[in-house]
Amino acid sequence: MTATPVRVAHVGLGAIGREVVRLELRRTDVELAAVCDIDPDLIGADLGTVLGLDGISGTVDAQIVAGLADAGLDAAVGDLVVTHTTSSSLARCLPELLAAVERGAHVVSSCEELSYPWVQAPEESARLDAAARAAGVAVVGTGVNPGFAMDYLPVVLSGATKRVDAVRVHRVQDAGQRREPLQAKVGAGITTDEFARRVAAGSMGHVGLTESAQAVAAALGWDPADTTETIDPVLAETPTPSAFGTIEPGRVAGIDQVAVVRADGVERVRLHLQMAVGIGPSQDDVWLTGEPDLHLIVPGGLHGDLATAAALVNTVGSIRHAEPGLRVMSELRPPRPAPTR
Repeated sequence: MTATPVRVAHVGLGAIGREVVRLELRRTDVELAAVCDIDPDLIGADLGTVLGLDGISGTVDAQIVAGLADAGLDAAVGDLVVTHTTSSSLARCLPELLAAVERGAHVVSSCEELSYPWVQAPEESARLDAAARAAGVAVVGTGVNPGFAMDYLPVVLSGATKRVDAVRVHRVQDAGQRREPLQAKVGAGITTDEFARRVAAGSMGHVGLTESAQAVAAALGWDPADTTETIDPVLAETPTPSAFGTIEPGRVAGIDQVAVVRADGVERVRLHLQMAVGIGPSQDDVWLTGEPDLHLIVPGGLHGDLATAAALVNTVGSIRHAEPGLRVMSELRPPRPAPTR
């Protein structure tokens, strides 16, 4: 028996958003009802042309609109899922998230700060949670990291243990194999002084590592409040090619970032992220200390852009069965793929 496709509206057509929409157009379990972006150059444009999909079967001819209010979507509560990819900042995303919730839509967002916002943003979290509960819908932040590699994956692995005493995750990503914006994000080619200035200003580093650590702690029953995070530069040791030219030895190639959660004076969660041009090989390692000890290795690592798009679309089915309110990935049914056209 073939299930009825889920109606989906997408908000945000950056690089990740475009990857999400391409996948949604291919999925047999999704009916793409609208695509929104506030960029004046995109509003009114043909979606197929923007995505470069004119030649595929089932030519796309929908026009991009500015927002959900312009899409003319009439739906019963919970009949629509919004996939959302606009910003890492919960404060900046909040009006967009509330607009979706108030239209009776579930939301699956790539906003990194939304993956576990209760400690860092209690007021925004409470407001969004209350609105979602009142509307009878669910909201979740997900992606590959945060949302899967360093938080959801170790929690799932814990299901094969009798007891977990501590969690350690080490994720290595060669930024040289990723798109230019990511290389810029990790500071490829800048000086150590500039790196320090950006760290002090809060504009350097991977957004969401603290949230991932706290999500793991909370899921495994530890108080996530005592969290610390450090960000250090990875320096090029030899001339290293990058999207911005050669990185000379001594200049920054990327970031070395660690988030730690302690509960009752004991280190319970340690997440270590190294993301730099030329580092490698890319790999994800998860260690659980307990009964028994477990070590999971993902050779080559989970691909950031592709896995983020997959995580969002694979969660569309899960979010419809979640309890209303602001949720965490570990509270949802496992995300899973479906046949594609």
